[in-house]
Amino acid sequence: MKWVSVIIILLIIPSVSYASFQQAYELYKKGKYYDAEKLLLREKELSPNNLDVYAVLGWCYYYTGRYSTAIEICEEGLKINPNDTRFLTTIGRSFFEFKRYNEAIPYFERSIALNPSYAYNYYYLGRVYLDQGKYILAETAFSASINLQDDRYIFYRFRGEVYEKMANYRSSEDDYKKALTLKPNDPKLKEALIRVISKQTEQEIEFSSQ
Repeated sequence: MKWVSVIIILLIIPSVSYASFQQAYELYKKGKYYDAEKLLLREKELSPNNLDVYAVLGWCYYYTGRYSTAIEICEEGLKINPNDTRFLTTIGRSFFEFKRYNEAIPYFERSIALNPSYAYNYYYLGRVYLDQGKYILAETAFSASINLQDDRYIFYRFRGEVYEKMANYRSSEDDYKKALTLKPNDPKLKEALIRVISKQTEQEIEFSSQ
């Protein structure tokens, strides 16, 4: 009877563990990060090798501004699987938030090497280069993200900003317009579009007067 009880417990624990993780993940998707965190920390004790637990915990920490903790939990996950791009991307994003750009770049590059079809890694890399003032690299990164996934307004919005910084107002205008078709009535995008059209007009007047 004792062995039967042990077997039953061993069979029950995985199903209970899975249900607990699913509940935590649903809380995470609803933006209830701290509630999800409590369940995930308990789940981490029960299933210390469950990479999904580490990944979602990292996201909970990231979205609540606890970037150092996000880095720590993802580093734990990388010890289990060094090639899990979820951890690499979260660490890169956390370093970006700290403006530690040179530390962020290798994580994004490694994540891209492992999963070259994930558009957001190029976008995050573009954000780093934009902040660094490396506009050609930023434009290349944002263009790569758009080539992979052309229905994200945020990709066009930031490539438009790069073009604006480069004084390529025509291309900037095109990107801001495209971003507005994907996210209509965004006041910042409207302001940006009006601004570059004005700059473009000034540029044309200047050239015609030369």
